[in-house]
Amino acid sequence: MSAAGAAAKRLLERAPKTVRTFKSSAVPQSGGHGHSTGGYDDYIHAEHMYSIQKMPHRKIKMAIACSSIVILGFGIPATAIQWQKHKAAG
Repeated sequence: MSAAGAAAKRLLERAPKTVRTFKSSAVPQSGGHGHSTGGYDDYIHAEHMYSIQKMPHRKIKMAIACSSIVILGFGIPATAIQWQKHKAAG
């Protein structure tokens, strides 16, 4: 290590450590729009949205949702390819 490097290292070791913090005088707010449902502000607008286990006809709904995603995932690119071939042909 060079003398300049050693001197810089000693200088950095003696320098006071800076602490970066954020200070605010505002009171923290939960963003719950003034409502409270048992303390869970995340589920204010849709309390029962995530209770998938209790959903009626869950198997058929999930099967339809998954199959439609797969059909659209393969169908849209296939349709785009056919359309481009049709346009290129004439």
